[in-house]
Amino acid sequence: MTEPKAGATTTGTTAHNESPHPNSSNYRTTDRGRPPQVFTAPQSFNATPPYHPTIRDLILLDLPTDLKVSPSGQHVAVTVRTTNWRDNCYESRCYLYNSSGDSSYLLTRTGSVQQVAWLNDHSLALLKTTGDGNAQIFLYEGLVGDGWQVTEQENGVQWFAPFAGGFLYRADRGENDADKERIEQFGNYRHFEQEESCTALFYVSLAALRDYERQRRQAPPSEGDTLVRPVLEVSRLLDHPYSIRSVLPCPTGRSIYLNCWRRDDLVYYNQSSNFHLAIDPEQALATYLQRKAGQQCAGTVCHVAPGSPEEATTQSGDTQPDDKALDWGTIAQIPLPIGAEIVAVSPDGESLLIDHQGRDNKIYTRSDLWFLAKSDALQATLVTDLLPQMRNLSAPLDRDLFHTKWTEEGIFAAYVDGTHIRLTQLTVDGTITPLDLQGHFCTGTYDIGKSGHLGLLTINETQYTEVWLASGTGWDRPLPLRQLTDYGATLRGWQLGTVETIRWLSKDGTEIEGVLRKPANFDPNRRYPLLFVVHGGPTGYADASLLTHPDRTTYPAIQFANADILVLYPNYRGSTGRGQAFTELNVNNLGIGDLWDLESAIDHLAALGWIDESRIGCMGWSQGGYISAFAGLHSERFRCVSVGAGISDWYTYHISNDIPYFTTDYLSGSPFHNRRHYAPTAPMSNIANAQTPMLIQHGAEDRRVPLSNAMELYRGLQAMKVPVELYVYPGMGHPITKPRENHAVMQQNWAWFAKYLLGEELPG
Repeated sequence: MTEPKAGATTTGTTAHNESPHPNSSNYRTTDRGRPPQVFTAPQSFNATPPYHPTIRDLILLDLPTDLKVSPSGQHVAVTVRTTNWRDNCYESRCYLYNSSGDSSYLLTRTGSVQQVAWLNDHSLALLKTTGDGNAQIFLYEGLVGDGWQVTEQENGVQWFAPFAGGFLYRADRGENDADKERIEQFGNYRHFEQEESCTALFYVSLAALRDYERQRRQAPPSEGDTLVRPVLEVSRLLDHPYSIRSVLPCPTGRSIYLNCWRRDDLVYYNQSSNFHLAIDPEQALATYLQRKAGQQCAGTVCHVAPGSPEEATTQSGDTQPDDKALDWGTIAQIPLPIGAEIVAVSPDGESLLIDHQGRDNKIYTRSDLWFLAKSDALQATLVTDLLPQMRNLSAPLDRDLFHTKWTEEGIFAAYVDGTHIRLTQLTVDGTITPLDLQGHFCTGTYDIGKSGHLGLLTINETQYTEVWLASGTGWDRPLPLRQLTDYGATLRGWQLGTVETIRWLSKDGTEIEGVLRKPANFDPNRRYPLLFVVHGGPTGYADASLLTHPDRTTYPAIQFANADILVLYPNYRGSTGRGQAFTELNVNNLGIGDLWDLESAIDHLAALGWIDESRIGCMGWSQGGYISAFAGLHSERFRCVSVGAGISDWYTYHISNDIPYFTTDYLSGSPFHNRRHYAPTAPMSNIANAQTPMLIQHGAEDRRVPLSNAMELYRGLQAMKVPVELYVYPGMGHPITKPRENHAVMQQNWAWFAKYLLGEELPG
């Protein structure tokens, strides 16, 4: 597959080869696991002409994705996504950076890192994959070496947190006797949306584990095999096999909060339950081990940790609470409103932050942060008792907040504001102080160490994703940020066009925002082809960034810009970041209002004299794919469109997806009761008048927008004799998650739009 020649001039002409360039990711001869260079001031490169990166260049870019600040603020652990082209996967490595920004080194060379947590300044815990592909907890003491593997969960660990001299972690139980008996007698089947959850919460003590491993090394094999691994299933306190969605250990220890659903399936998102577990973990573990030792003496030993297949064979089912569980802990249900969840615990353990939709439980309704005293939470027996005790802290922002943290420095959260993400500090009395990052914008990923140091990933219209650090003094003043990384060095000299936020009025007078990428040599007196890249959601948003996620994985916007095409990422009605009223402008108006926003953008740019109205295209994934399909079938202003994992018809979507409440919320009810809004908002409702050529891309295993949507659209366009191509990606779900497949998706889009907008025939 091919794309524009590396280093080509900004014309529509393309060649079929990829020449390496010193600034290209293709030009690397060193190990991709090498430590990245620390930040140095950029130099001027006047002698080298701008380099036009290939699609593969963009996919191969290293990308910082997460960070954790050490307790003293002296180190920052950074997770970096790398591309393994040979094995066709993305992997994450962990690097350690000195807070001064003058040194760094690679901590992990094997496995893919999924989570990082500091125990102290000299010990770092990682969740990373092992040879079998499952993730386990590793502890790096002294911040060197291969790491001590702490867990050996058969199905892998999903999440962990330091707790009481060890770790809490979530994992799936192994099969129990009932599961095995069912399979042996009746074969393998699933009871749709009725299977009980296998998620469980475990505790492991590092001191006890060290003692266990020492004894196991010193004992003869026959005795070593009888030793019990010191792992306790804390979730045996629950009276039902709930789906454990999130866990919040209390900073003071001996207390754990759980947010649960009735079952794993997404249809249960509103059947939530919240619990407080009071436990002395060390004593509980000692009690458990003593009991196991007693069973061993009685000849009924279970030689391994709870949750393993071996233990399951000795019990008649692992889904009921342990009959001795209450000997070592107590549990209380907190009667929070339906759908509410606990998102943070105060440093002193006496207060909670609750994420709650105060108005209703529609999926487009804003959630706010609510303060609740622990004492009130534990004393209430009914939700009506609790609601008067909850205090809304974030309502004046009129934004959904996420990544909430409660530290000694206060409450912090991120939120989308227009085309950027901002950070804010909140207090329990309702004071809201947005942080001044001096022109930088957070990606949404940040951390605050115990010392008050703020580490964050930032990006803006002219800079790639980097790690910055600030001392936590004076949150109400501009923060003195210090750059630690220089991943953008790879991009210096690359031609990426320019990025800016624009605004226009839609057909109903609503102001719409969008991010416009122009060719670097943009001439306001020239009329350019125009391409829309429409985000999903619909409560997603387009960010004003030098490089967005779709630019690297799905849609070749950089190649379009370098071929002299304007690219507009619209934040259509329903996008997040504009307040509740804007977010629900598309209720009962899906597609229709979205098309108003796109066509009014065309009118706006045409009035400026910037676009050629005969060469306009549209592409998008998920909800963006739906909008592209709707535009292609309900408007004559688009020369061609590309539909990625898009909805063809709301009835088809409703009966086959994993979130049927989407349509009941956005279209005022189930189609089995009322289809009044289903037909006019469906792309297929105008298939009889179809004329716009359409590229369709879809994952074969997509459960969010099942493949039947792509098939319906494809068959309909075929019947109407409209040019259509369908590419199905085996093994892929809703997103496309492998590098080579990402390359194919981008190349197919490049070839499709080059054909219809530039008149060029390229391999797809």
